[in-house]
Amino acid sequence: MGEKADTIGRINQWRYPLSSKASSSPAGPELLKRAMQTARASYDRCCAAPDFLLCFYRNFFKNCPDVEPMFANTDFRRQHDLLRHAIGLLLIFPGHSDGEPTVLSRVAERHSRRDLNIDPKHYPGFVESLVETVREHDPDFTAQVEEAWRHTVAPGIAYMRSHH
Repeated sequence: MGEKADTIGRINQWRYPLSSKASSSPAGPELLKRAMQTARASYDRCCAAPDFLLCFYRNFFKNCPDVEPMFANTDFRRQHDLLRHAIGLLLIFPGHSDGEPTVLSRVAERHSRRDLNIDPKHYPGFVESLVETVREHDPDFTAQVEEAWRHTVAPGIAYMRSHH
């Protein structure tokens, strides 16, 4: 089984909060605010690496091989711009107030069964691939940075899954 089984095990163990907002986060609003700041600073460092998004897709396709065919006819230059923006939205989502539409409404609709029909089972692999790529590209990566990323993106991922 090896490394891939370990990765899948971590993906399956990760649980996202049912609520999508900071006030109900397991970390609490102040801890989540600090986590958001830490994750954003880490993201800024990662974006300084020109191959960050390319490496994300390499990791995503390795962790979720059944996703790769969905990108067969993709213009990756455009896709990288979309992903850069979407990650930015995931990082600010917990700081926005409840109510629709949210900063992720258009992204969620695009990925929902009404459009691209991205199966929610792929979101844990997305998060694992994102954290793995951050680990590779953030020179200041620590366990605290990893935890900050996980806490920060969890509400947005829960929102995306709930709007499938």
